[in-house]
Amino acid sequence: MSSPTYATYLRLDELLSLQQPLTPADQRDLSDSERLFIVVHQASETLLSQVLVDLRHIEAAPCGPACFAHRVRRATRVIDALTGQLTLLRHALRREEFLRFRDRFGTASGLESEQFRELFTRVRQLTKYDGDGAPRPAGTDPLGELDDAVRRWRGTHLELVSHMLGDLAGTGETSGAEFLAARLDGTPGDGPPVRPQDARPARPAAPPVPEPAPAAPATRPSLGHVVVLGGSVAGLLTAQVLADHAERVTVLERDHGDQYGDGPAPRSGVPQSRHTHVLLTSGINALDELLPGLPAELMEAGAPRLAVPGDLGVWQAGQWISRRNPSEPIMTPSRPLLEHHVRRRVLADPRIEVRTGTEVTGLLGRPGRITGVTVRDRGGDHPAPREVTADLVVDATGRGSRTPQWLTGLGGRPPAEEVVETGRAYATCAFHADDPAADLRGFYLVPDAGQPYGAIVLPAEGGRWLVTLSGPRDRTPPTDPEGFVDFAGLLPHPAVHKWLSAARPLTRPVGYRHTANRRRRYDRLGRETTGLLVVGDALCALNPVYGQGLSAAALNAVALKHELAGPYAPSAHALQRAVLKSSGRAWEVATGADSPMPGVTGNAVRTGPVARLLNRYLGRVRDHVPSDPVVCAANRDVLFLLTPPHTLLTSPKVLRRALLSTAVPTSRDLPTP
Repeated sequence: MSSPTYATYLRLDELLSLQQPLTPADQRDLSDSERLFIVVHQASETLLSQVLVDLRHIEAAPCGPACFAHRVRRATRVIDALTGQLTLLRHALRREEFLRFRDRFGTASGLESEQFRELFTRVRQLTKYDGDGAPRPAGTDPLGELDDAVRRWRGTHLELVSHMLGDLAGTGETSGAEFLAARLDGTPGDGPPVRPQDARPARPAAPPVPEPAPAAPATRPSLGHVVVLGGSVAGLLTAQVLADHAERVTVLERDHGDQYGDGPAPRSGVPQSRHTHVLLTSGINALDELLPGLPAELMEAGAPRLAVPGDLGVWQAGQWISRRNPSEPIMTPSRPLLEHHVRRRVLADPRIEVRTGTEVTGLLGRPGRITGVTVRDRGGDHPAPREVTADLVVDATGRGSRTPQWLTGLGGRPPAEEVVETGRAYATCAFHADDPAADLRGFYLVPDAGQPYGAIVLPAEGGRWLVTLSGPRDRTPPTDPEGFVDFAGLLPHPAVHKWLSAARPLTRPVGYRHTANRRRRYDRLGRETTGLLVVGDALCALNPVYGQGLSAAALNAVALKHELAGPYAPSAHALQRAVLKSSGRAWEVATGADSPMPGVTGNAVRTGPVARLLNRYLGRVRDHVPSDPVVCAANRDVLFLLTPPHTLLTSPKVLRRALLSTAVPTSRDLPTP
């Protein structure tokens, strides 16, 4: 008899023939995504079978203390691998693709898995009873680890369902995440709870063990009444997160109700309303975690989704970046469209109240202890101020935040500020035009120390194009349509100017000059500071030219959500540190790009021999981005806030290419797919 080979031992031919997507093969992208869905679930069932091998052995065979500990710990590690499978699916399968193929498997549901049900039954049984039917002593380490692993798997499963389905019904005539949560707790949808002893395999009778009285549910301290200053994106997302931990949330918004209405429209209280906006990949992921299904809603409303650089002509360091390099999606809704959908979702929560036409005039309390705000109604003749008390005040009023002055007015000290200011200015105009040549869906010409002019050309909903041109402080874009188009002639490549010359302006260009990077260190005011939290641009304002603001605001809210997820209510200082940390990557990217610019000022500008050496290295990285797919992908992940900037210094692959190989230039012609 011949020895088996690797393939025959694992029966690979049979194993690899079992992935059969129901999506037609000619729909390649969707079919491959469905195959991933099948592979992960098949792998999960295989891992489940191994867990059950160990748990059944404990139940049926003689198993002493050493055997018991080994089998339980092995089962725990495999369950952690199951959690990893679900996490993989969460990040590797696009929700919109899942929703396109989920109907193909009819009423098939993971809740039909016999192994799935047996696992939960056996684990509940093991963590309550020993082999003779008597209660196990509390604190048995292997069993505690097993129980924790199952809880992690359960929580990850629920997060995946919430991400993929949101409020949509599940398959198998289920009702989505709520139904699944009940089933994971052992409750069929139409019957009483299944107790572990009901499903226990036949064995010698043991004396009945009374069920322990249910423990009183643990209650976490409430944040009380939360007042959020500012009803734009950062304020709304923060309100949505805090509503889960507060008695009530009140949003105070300056704009009147007719401006802060149901439809998407520019608002006077949002100076950026008419400018180009981008949701980076990190921002899309963050929004989907905070408001499941929102990116899909934006796409249904017409928000374009683009691959970068697959769909864009990106000019950097004097070259076009190859469109054949790996790319990630971004979204380009207009600011009014995005804000409208966020506002609609958040304000549907009955725990959140918005008061429009309300201007905040100061803080209540004393240094280190904020207890509310003073407000007045906008309009009328000198309206009388009034007080709104709060257990937590959240400043989400943006770059124009007056909290530093208000703290000084209470006798306290304002936060230290870190500033990097290039003096850049930009202007934005909406156009109607044909698509650019070479199947492009837009342009991004990146300014740098060698050439100070930049352009962002992106599609928005409604068949419009939003065009933003930027320049140095002594050469700012004009705000008349003809001058705006002429200004594009200063760009380092003529493609944008040529395209704009044939386009029709739909609006008058709108200028903007507040482009300083400014970070206020509220985290340094002291651990004893309570009652105040600052988020969004009021905390960390970034040069808007880099398109990070919306994504950074969403990441702020995700950081709050994670900080509040623990068993104890964190302090205001801990919340502030978490929010500041979530802005760290964006701050490093923006200030790193602006520090070498001519004429830059500020106390956070990176100078000295170390900064010069770092800039020389990053210059070599930029030279390799256009033609090297590895360096391009690493640089893109940093710019999209998916990985920290230091990975460009610590990745062996990037270091080797940047330092040991010669960059290959790309053509000056428009890049082809």
